[in-house]
Amino acid sequence: MRTWKLVLSFLLIFIFLVTPSLAAKNDSLIVKMDGKDYSVKEIPVVLDGQAIYSDIPTFIHPVNDYTLVPIRFLVERYGAEVNWDQKAKTATVLHEGKEIKITINSEYFYIDGEKIAIEGGTTPKLVTFSNQDSRTMVPLRLVSEALGFEVGWDNVKRLPYINTKVDEEEKGNENINQRTITDVMVEKGSTNIPKITVKGSEVLNYSTLKLDNPSRLIIDIEDAVLDLKDSIPFKDGIGTIEVNIKPIENISISQYSTSPNVVRIVVNMTEEKDFDIISGEDNKSFTLNFVNRVGKIEREIINGKEALVIHNTEKTEIKSFTLSNPTRVVVDLLDSSLQGGNYFNYDYNIGFIKGIRVSQFMPDDLYKKEDRIVRLVLDVMEGALDPEIKVHWQDNKLVIVPQTSLGEILDYSISGKERTIRIKANEKTSYDIEYQRDKNAMTISLPSKVLDIEEGYMNIRDGLINDISVSNTGLRSEITITFRRGVDYRVLSRNKDEEIVIKIKRDENEKPSDRLIVIDPGHGGKDPGAVHNGIKEKDINLRVSVKLNDRLQELGYTTIMTRNSDVFIDLKERAWIANYHQADLFVSIHSNAHDDPGIAGIQVLYHAHDKANVSKEETITLARIILEEMVKGTGAADKGLVARERTVVIRDTEMPSVLIELGFLSNPAEAQLLNDDEYQNILVESIINGIERYFDLH
Repeated sequence: MRTWKLVLSFLLIFIFLVTPSLAAKNDSLIVKMDGKDYSVKEIPVVLDGQAIYSDIPTFIHPVNDYTLVPIRFLVERYGAEVNWDQKAKTATVLHEGKEIKITINSEYFYIDGEKIAIEGGTTPKLVTFSNQDSRTMVPLRLVSEALGFEVGWDNVKRLPYINTKVDEEEKGNENINQRTITDVMVEKGSTNIPKITVKGSEVLNYSTLKLDNPSRLIIDIEDAVLDLKDSIPFKDGIGTIEVNIKPIENISISQYSTSPNVVRIVVNMTEEKDFDIISGEDNKSFTLNFVNRVGKIEREIINGKEALVIHNTEKTEIKSFTLSNPTRVVVDLLDSSLQGGNYFNYDYNIGFIKGIRVSQFMPDDLYKKEDRIVRLVLDVMEGALDPEIKVHWQDNKLVIVPQTSLGEILDYSISGKERTIRIKANEKTSYDIEYQRDKNAMTISLPSKVLDIEEGYMNIRDGLINDISVSNTGLRSEITITFRRGVDYRVLSRNKDEEIVIKIKRDENEKPSDRLIVIDPGHGGKDPGAVHNGIKEKDINLRVSVKLNDRLQELGYTTIMTRNSDVFIDLKERAWIANYHQADLFVSIHSNAHDDPGIAGIQVLYHAHDKANVSKEETITLARIILEEMVKGTGAADKGLVARERTVVIRDTEMPSVLIELGFLSNPAEAQLLNDDEYQNILVESIINGIERYFDLH
């Protein structure tokens, strides 16, 4: 028993002496506990005389003066097993046959099922650090004493300490557990650079030595004997793994000494390269990673533009992508180790970047668990659209330049019926404007050198302007504005100006093709609608809608049908189709039914309240005019206008919308009419008369 505790202590001391990220720290941290923010100071824990920093900061509770350590501290320092119950917010610690259960914010804990009160308010906490990483933190004294260790407070150094206890019985059992090396593997992570993983039967204590001419790395594992798999060939007591992938040529393994027992691993290198050694969770294995060292991060002017510069020991593979809610750009440096600590925060403001966070990232599903990754998170200012960066290497410096977005050089605003577009050049410039009415598009051409952007896109979709894009054709740049319909425009800037200002409004002399009408045949597919007198509503709705669509197109109108065959379309999708295409009108075609077969006639439904872009009065006007024209054209009974609040297709559409009930299928005579082609044509012409009367007014 004594052996593994001593080895654990020496191993931890060695690792933390040689790892540069664990230099002395004086940084204050902002942490959130119990819904409040606290400023705390990171401190080490003195383990058997050696100050140990955890990669998750250890600190003293600012109110109750007890030391909080991450739950992973128990695994890495004591060789314990920790299981977490998310629902109960409870950690179960298993160590040498002892079970300890601790629950966040609970005033009790359990040792082997025995309930014990926690004194002094030293309860476990869920702590959120400034990088938004949340961790379970447990009281050091509570758990360490429960595991049988001596815990105290050094009043001189102002630090907590742990001493592993050794009794006389343990002294006689030092050699009971034989430490064996069970495997040496060469693997690849997410890149082509090989990694070496060594596994043992007990906690491994090792030392390293780098030698030159030729370049090689020696790893000596103390108090260990070889018990390797048969897959590694041995000759004259030396096992060899041929690798031949930079920076490893091959690896030799031997029982270097038997008094004391030492296993030696020699990594023969093709070139000199920095490395990290990371212990596994149970400390019975470790992985050697060849890494790029990431140093200081600075703001510099590169080729006339402000840039973020990351100093590295070498070039390495990078991956970048954008995350949302909130928007941020992520740059991952693979096979990399962060120098000086595990987390840094910079308040640099560069272009759309409002701050930078850098950390030694714990691999997620994008990577393999053995990977060493330094992650840069570039926080994006609110309102920045489609943030993009350009990344390149300059010697061993990684240069990140935020690209100018279209929103930075172009301002779009709306006031009443007019839209204003302002294009900002970096100097006075001449420009050309071409408006193509037949294509509903405008192109502004100007010299590329006066724009701080090569390409970009802005989605407007306000019912008049569809979108705005920028493209580079060499010496000239083109800003293209596409419109939903015909427009009138005025240019307010001078022939040569630093700002090009264009006022745009709807062309009052609209052509029918400028009008988009979405026709929605109700029901369909698995949903037949009303079924009476041998007729399915979905069939009548589709036949009338197809006739209406064809006739409107003959008159020059632009139309879209939500369905043109017997298929089922969700109600919200029908509304989405109309909204996406910025329709001028939405007309949903239905047929009615009633328990009383004597009831007949036409109804028109409308939404009972104002909508975002449409007043209730405007919708009622459309419904009233269409009902009037249909009653007049067909001679059918006027069953009136019906206000509805929850009918999805007329509630969720963002334009004037009506739902027309053509007649009652439950009435035998009207059902026969609705199934008649000539009567359907009369219905269609009546609906079109109503639509055109409405367009004359609006």
